[in-house]
Amino acid sequence: LLGKWQDGWRGSLSYGYAEAEDDDGDRLVNSPRHLVKLNVIAPLIGDRLSAGLELQYESSRKTLAGERSDDFFLANLTLLSENWVPELELSAGVYNLFDEDYSHPGAAEHTQDLLEQDGRTFRLKLQYAF
Repeated sequence: LLGKWQDGWRGSLSYGYAEAEDDDGDRLVNSPRHLVKLNVIAPLIGDRLSAGLELQYESSRKTLAGERSDDFFLANLTLLSENWVPELELSAGVYNLFDEDYSHPGAAEHTQDLLEQDGRTFRLKLQYAF
C-alpha cells in the first residue's frame, strides 16, 4: 500500500508471507515467514525539512545448524533537509532506534551459526549534485 497526501505526508505499508520449503517439506534456511514494513514521511517545514519513520518486523529464521534466530522489530528515524540550498541534500538518521539485539543466520562460509547485527547507529549524509 502506498499513500501520498496533499499536505506532504507520505506512507507505505508492505507485508510478505512465505512458506519456503525444500523437497522434503522442511523449512528453508534463512527464510523468514513474515516480513512487515511501515514507512511514514511527515513534512516539518514545508518541502525543506521532513522526518521519516521506518518500522520493520521480521519473523524467526532457521539456521544452518537447525536452530532458529529470534524474530525482531526495528525502528529507524531520519531527518531530511532539501531545497534550502539548490542541489544540496542533508540527512541525519538513527538506525535501530531502540537498540534491538538481533542476529541473522550465517551462511556456509561463516563459522558462526548466527551473525550478530549492529545496535543503534547514527549516520549523517551530505549530498551535492552538480
